[in-house]
Amino acid sequence: MNPSLSNRDRDRDTDTDMQILILLLGCHIQRLLNGRVETAIEFATNTNTTIDWFLSGGVKEPGKINEAEYMMNLIEPHRKDRDWNFIVDSVATNTAENLIMANHTLHFESYTDMYMVTSEFHYNRANAMVDKIFEGKRFNWLLSPLEESDSRYWEKIHIKNVDSDVTKSSSKMRIM
Repeated sequence: MNPSLSNRDRDRDTDTDMQILILLLGCHIQRLLNGRVETAIEFATNTNTTIDWFLSGGVKEPGKINEAEYMMNLIEPHRKDRDWNFIVDSVATNTAENLIMANHTLHFESYTDMYMVTSEFHYNRANAMVDKIFEGKRFNWLLSPLEESDSRYWEKIHIKNVDSDVTKSSSKMRIM
């Protein structure tokens, strides 16, 4: 249940004054997930500092690769000689679980800046969950503009369930 850390480059000399976190939320719709990854890569490749990537997303459909590994496979070719480390959470299958796993796994005091990556239409619900789960931690947001024709419709329904989603996911994950 613990996310794994790919730290093959941790022993390299790095600028310890600057270390940022990019927390990338998965999505079971591949086009939207690709948009989130592209948004994160665009930002990260223009940043010259150590980056820890927290890639969160499990498998909703049996037989498919988990979202976290899929994201890492897309990001890895852009890594080159950059000091990027991957923390892979392949357990979480919804936004509340993604955030709960990150809160349980990460040492936030290590970071000078923290960025949450999701879709623009998903921001309000994700931010409401961040406020409940991360109490007092401040994130910058990187938002992909991609959406499906019904994305905003479903978000209006799902945002009503933020409290119950966080409560259910906390019980399921038993780590909050």
